[in-house]
Amino acid sequence: MYKISTDIYNSIKNSNIIINELGIEKSKEIFKSIQKNYINMEKENNLWLWEKFNDYEFIKNSNGWTYIQNFVSNSKCIIFFNQDEETKMFSINNGKDLHYILSETCGYEFYITDEECTYLICFNHHNILYGCGNAIEWIETLK
Repeated sequence: MYKISTDIYNSIKNSNIIINELGIEKSKEIFKSIQKNYINMEKENNLWLWEKFNDYEFIKNSNGWTYIQNFVSNSKCIIFFNQDEETKMFSINNGKDLHYILSETCGYEFYITDEECTYLICFNHHNILYGCGNAIEWIETLK
C-alpha cells in the first residue's frame, strides 16, 4: 500500500534535507488549531478539509504548488495531508526544502501551515491552491 510518508522519506534520502516528524500529541494540537481557525465543522462532508474552509482565497493553476516556496520563504513550515491518506505531519525547515520534497514526490493533496497556525495553504487534486488566514492576501496577489 502506498504511503505518503514513505514517499517523502525516499525523496530526501539522497539530499541534505532534514525533516522532523511531529509527535502524535503535537500533530493533534496542530490539527485542532486548524479545525478551530479555518474549518466550518458544520458542513456535512468529512472527506476533504478544503471543502470546509470558512474564509479563503484560491487560484486554479496546475503549477500552483510551486508558488508555496515563496510564501514559506526561510521560515519553518508543517506539511500534513488528508487524514484518511496519511496521519503523519512533518516540519520542514524552509520553502526551498518544501519545494524540493514536493517536486520529488507523487502528486497528493497536502496542507501547509506554521507552528502557530497563522495560515493554511492547500493544493488539491483539482490543481487549486487555497490560502486561509495570513495566506489570503498572498493568494490575492497571485491572481
